[in-house]
Parts: sequence; structure tokens; C-alpha cells
Amino acid sequence: MGVVNLSTELLRAFITVIEVASFTRAAEILGRTQPAISLQVKRLEEAVGYPLIARKGKEISLTERGEALAIHARQILRLNDLAMAEFEQRDPAARLRVGLPVDYAVNTLQACLTDVVRQFPDTQIEIRCDLSKHLLMAMRSNEIDIAVALFDGDDQQFLFRNWKEQPTWVGANAFEIPENTDIPLVAHPYGCVYRDRMATALKLAGKSWRIAYSSPGIGGVQRAVQDGLGLSCLTAPTVQSGMRTFSEQDGLPVLAPLHIGLFARQAQLGAGGYAAMDAMINTLEQRSSSTADA
Repeated sequence: MGVVNLSTELLRAFITVIEVASFTRAAEILGRTQPAISLQVKRLEEAVGYPLIARKGKEISLTERGEALAIHARQILRLNDLAMAEFEQRDPAARLRVGLPVDYAVNTLQACLTDVVRQFPDTQIEIRCDLSKHLLMAMRSNEIDIAVALFDGDDQQFLFRNWKEQPTWVGANAFEIPENTDIPLVAHPYGCVYRDRMATALKLAGKSWRIAYSSPGIGGVQRAVQDGLGLSCLTAPTVQSGMRTFSEQDGLPVLAPLHIGLFARQAQLGAGGYAAMDAMINTLEQRSSSTADA
């Protein structure tokens, strides 16, 4: 069997259907009819030799082969669109909506977008900082185009790349874990992945706890930990002076790893959007490498 060249037109139809979870909506975005989009997906399935999308009524989901192809399809379309952007005039009215998580590396990610702003001065970049949970909801409702967010590992709809990072328990240098009372925790508001990790681990270990301090921003959490208000859950790059890590030797349970994802609506991205994705991918790769080496 010779090499099969996958059509970017077919791949774009496939990815657009995934992103909007609708053949009809994908047809509207791509300027085609719904039967035409269905035919393109069918042709792609014939090319690879496997079903890619499963339908149940109006709901659609990816098959196992569909999930595997989606990863490569996103990469192929990204490279194709970057190449074509070299020969296209920039849209002066282009807008890029980026979501950054207040509960994960927000300052680092925000800073990495500075070069993108300089490189694409005509692109209006709007940055929204929020809890990961809210950013993923905003992705689904088409309120943002790109987001970095903590997720449960199963959300594949807009996922482009993902990483794992191990969180750790931290407290002030002089903090001592109470033996006969609830463990005081410093956390982000309800719905934060870090908070869920702490609560779940302590519950499974049979340990009682209470929220001693809550803040939506990482800076507030860090200061509260340094002030000795309680234990918290952080990743290595966000542990600061005045803090020390705690482990099983201190009687605390192991925390489940974090899943960090870069999510994107590729069907509506331009050159500025892909440049922002590249900048954030490089930043997250460097962070992942430094954490692994620590």
C-alpha cells in the first residue's frame, strides 16, 4: 500500500465538526452544506480505513481512532495555516480572545504573549484570567479562542496539547500540622482543581479539614501560606521563599497529578492565534522540563 496523503480540506471539516459538536454548525462556519460536510468526514474515514465519529441522535463523539487522528489533524492544520499566513495580508480587524488560568502559571503565560502583541500589532488580543473550570465553559460557548486550563484528562473537544505536573503540599517554614483539629487549608474558590485535589486526597485518607483562607489569585494564596494560615497545594515553580514542602512522611496523602491543556478553536484562528499558541506551548514545555529536572 502506497502513502496516503490526507486532504487538509477533509481534516478541517473533521476538526470543525469536533470543535462545534455539530455537522450543521460546522457547515455554516465552513460555508458548505451539511451533507457536504458529512461526505467529507465519510471520505476521511474511508481514507484512514476506520470510523472516526460516532453519532447518537444529535450527539456526536470521537471513536478511539478519531481521538488519535484528531491529535495529528490539529498539528497538520496548524502548519498549513502558518505556511499560508506568510502569503496573506493581515486582517486589521482581527481579534484574538485568550483565556489564562488564575490557578496556574498566569504571570508566566501572560508575559509570553508580549512578543505576540509586538509581532502582530493589528491583532486585538483580549486576555481573560479566570478559574480553569470557567475558561473551559467559555471555550464551549465560543467566548474565547484559545485557553490554557487545568482539566480532568477526559475533555478532548478543543484539546491541542497536554502536559502533566505533580503538585505538592506546602506550608510556611514554621507551620506545624495540627493533630487533634481540622487541617487549615489555603485555597482558591470552590471549583478550583487544586482545591479539589486537596479535598479528595484528605477525604480518602480520613483526615478532616477546613478552608482557612480563600483567594481567586495565586498571589493571595502564596502570601497566606507564607503567613502561616494553613497548608496549600502548589506546583514547584510557584513555591516561594518562606515555604517548605510536606509529604507522606509528614502524615499527608499523595496528591493526584494535574492535567494542563492548551485548548483552541482552530477553525477560527489566524496567524496571530497560531503565534500565541506557539508562545504558550514553548512556555509550558520549558516549565514542564524545569519541573521534571527539579
